[in-house]
Amino acid sequence: MTIAPTHIPTVSYSEPTDLPGLAELVCALRHCAQLPGLLIRVTPDLGGNAEAFGSRCDRAPHVDLGADLLADSNSLPLYGVLAHEIAHHALDHGDTRPFWHSPVWLAKAALLSGLVMRLPLLILAVLVCVVLTAALASARRERLQEYDADTHAVRLLDAAGLPGRRLVAAALADLADEPPGYRLIGWLFDGHPSARARRRTLATGRPARRLRWALLWQRTPTPTVAPGFTCTACGLGCSDGTGVGA
Repeated sequence: MTIAPTHIPTVSYSEPTDLPGLAELVCALRHCAQLPGLLIRVTPDLGGNAEAFGSRCDRAPHVDLGADLLADSNSLPLYGVLAHEIAHHALDHGDTRPFWHSPVWLAKAALLSGLVMRLPLLILAVLVCVVLTAALASARRERLQEYDADTHAVRLLDAAGLPGRRLVAAALADLADEPPGYRLIGWLFDGHPSARARRRTLATGRPARRLRWALLWQRTPTPTVAPGFTCTACGLGCSDGTGVGA
């Protein structure tokens, strides 16, 4: 595991506080998620948000944390956010394929080609429907990944000997509720569910609803239990799990 925080310049927000056990928590979650490595980077650009992504260059899982998460004196939301982003990597949600492999991009390219070639209106109408369907399907897939990452984050934190549901609920409690227009129809084209929907799904303790056949190829690894971990590679560890206590 490599932890490489960037320098945080002096701006309007307060300087990040020293959160005891944070490095040990990241190490424990990495082991529970069975990730070969993990790159954590702190950046002020994200504010109070975080992002998990992969790289086609080094294939290492990356997590970017907003500096505001570290500036908050309440560490519970940060621990939930960390587990959520690491869960994305554990569930292979990072898409490192070239953009031209995206069904949405291919559908848009086909529609643009049809406009250039002045195809009949009926064919263009069909292509518009294909673009719309691909966009809706892609957004739904990303929303389900958010629900699944919340659920798996609870498992990872539990495996590390921490109150998983409490920590993830604390992270979701910090999310602002979206405006009524978004909750009515805007969410259809967004890859993130509303904060209210995520809190409601987490409270049920069940995965988000989907078609049964969609579960046939879903990969949900079982976390490795590491309540008292020692990582010789990272040089971090604790004998009783107290080092990552919330």
